[in-house]
Amino acid sequence: MPEPADARSPSCGDLAGLLAEPARLAAFAALVLGAGTVDEVAEAARLTRADATRALHRLVDGGLVAREGGRHAPVAEVFRTAVRAEARLGGASGDGAGAYFRRGRLTAVPGEAGVRSKVLAVVADSFAPGEVYPEAKVNALCGEWFDDWVTLRRALVDEGLLTRSHGGEAYRRA
Repeated sequence: MPEPADARSPSCGDLAGLLAEPARLAAFAALVLGAGTVDEVAEAARLTRADATRALHRLVDGGLVAREGGRHAPVAEVFRTAVRAEARLGGASGDGAGAYFRRGRLTAVPGEAGVRSKVLAVVADSFAPGEVYPEAKVNALCGEWFDDWVTLRRALVDEGLLTRSHGGEAYRRA
């Protein structure tokens, strides 16, 4: 199965938003039922070719559909990933940690300790246990999550999720 256009999976809210528009929902349903080209989707979903093209473009941009060559395919794993992430961030208490992510990126580093801990644990999962990372790689990984990668890197170290070498040139997941 082709990979989604976006390396980060959409959230449950993002998925609901993508499928809330009737043409996109119809186009996605057509893909699930086996359509793959724009013309097949348009016919199966009873959409104009232009509407099918717009719907597919938006679904690809949203990470729910992948395009390979002239064919489109639903990215089935995206639902499972979104639900797992939401369950992990919200937990049984529904404490709002998920509110700090949008389209798989961090919107802010929370100040409240419990929420901050959950949010940073998700980011820390980007680092393989036992692997040593040069500072440039840590900066790049943190930058994929958050525009202010310096603050995020510092928060991961302060939280004890990453350890920093004495000279600061290497990091390791704690």
